[in-house]
Amino acid sequence: MRNDVDDRFSQFVNFVVTLLVVCGTYGVTLAEERRTGGPTPSTEGAEVHFIDLKDGATVPTKVTIRFGLREMGVAPAGSERANSGHHHLLIDTELPPLDQPIPNDFNHLHFGAGQTEADITLKPGTHTLQLLLGDKDHIPHNPPVMSPRIRIVVMEERTVPKEAASPEFTRRRTQAQNTRKRYRSSRRVRSYLRLAIEKLDEGQTLHNPLER
Repeated sequence: MRNDVDDRFSQFVNFVVTLLVVCGTYGVTLAEERRTGGPTPSTEGAEVHFIDLKDGATVPTKVTIRFGLREMGVAPAGSERANSGHHHLLIDTELPPLDQPIPNDFNHLHFGAGQTEADITLKPGTHTLQLLLGDKDHIPHNPPVMSPRIRIVVMEERTVPKEAASPEFTRRRTQAQNTRKRYRSSRRVRSYLRLAIEKLDEGQTLHNPLER
């Protein structure tokens, strides 16, 4: 009886190990297929990234997105220049098929003129952004050159200055207000002294303006 239990347990363990190996191999195969791009090779070590825009950043509805590229050059679509490509900005979408031309719509913005930045308008809320480099035919390179997908929060633009909430701004504003108050007070004092001298010259009685 005990031998039967041991045999069944051993068979179960072997089955689980085999299943994990098969799943792992299948996952690696899918990952490799997903990373396969089009016919144009990319340069080893090539990277594309957002400039001055971090994951989790808060931005206004109208924002300038800047694109960075390492180890490759930027060239307009249709250009035969080697080791180059042009930028595509993916908004709120998954990666497209990496061996086909990148779609051209609101979720897949093309910068085929070789632009390295773009002014875009987004609705308030949470959005995802990702950069994907394309070759002369708008097809991702092989291996694809793409940035990590980042998440940003878009908020309505406010009329107050950006620095209004900072302690330094509050300190400077308070200092300026106090300076204006002292200046106005000194002007009132000078006016009162001039009036006092005039009244004394005329022999009139001078009343303290603070006594009501």
